Amino acid sequence: MALALREIDSPMENRRSSPPYFVLVLAWLAFAAYVWLTANQLPAMVATHFGAEGEPNGYQTHAGYLRFTLIFGAAVPAFVTATFLVTRLGNGWGLNISNKDYWLAPERREQTFAFVQRHGIWFALLLMVFFAGIHYTILDANARNPASLPPSFLYGIVGPFLGATLVWVAILVRHFRKPA
Repeated sequence: MALALREIDSPMENRRSSPPYFVLVLAWLAFAAYVWLTANQLPAMVATHFGAEGEPNGYQTHAGYLRFTLIFGAAVPAFVTATFLVTRLGNGWGLNISNKDYWLAPERREQTFAFVQRHGIWFALLLMVFFAGIHYTILDANARNPASLPPSFLYGIVGPFLGATLVWVAILVRHFRKPA
């Protein structure tokens, strides 16, 4: 509460309020390098979709898999980031937060937009880590003979992603709770 009403004066806090686009770009470059440098471990036909028992039931060519993974790994986080940016540029259009009038009051508007935009970038980063995990799983599945989805997929990739997403949502909800 007091935090919401307090002026941000220190240089460190001003730095924290600017969106970490540089981190997002570095993360995508790291993701692209990881996919590119490990792609030689994949067969000519890559098992990319698996049934309930872990058996492959969908394939892509090696080049098609690389193209899809790199484009999807860039497009989805970019879309998420753009969505939050449009909210800021649209002066709150599409922003669905509790107590919207309070948080978009002139004295809090810029801080609110900075928080929302920064929070969106962190979700985009979380998505990139998830996509890297999926790529790791595809590598692991295709290294098996016959190809099969490793049992750790749900617990090692999907579970932590869902947990981190819940934490992300909880932080957002907590930040915009009803002021006293």
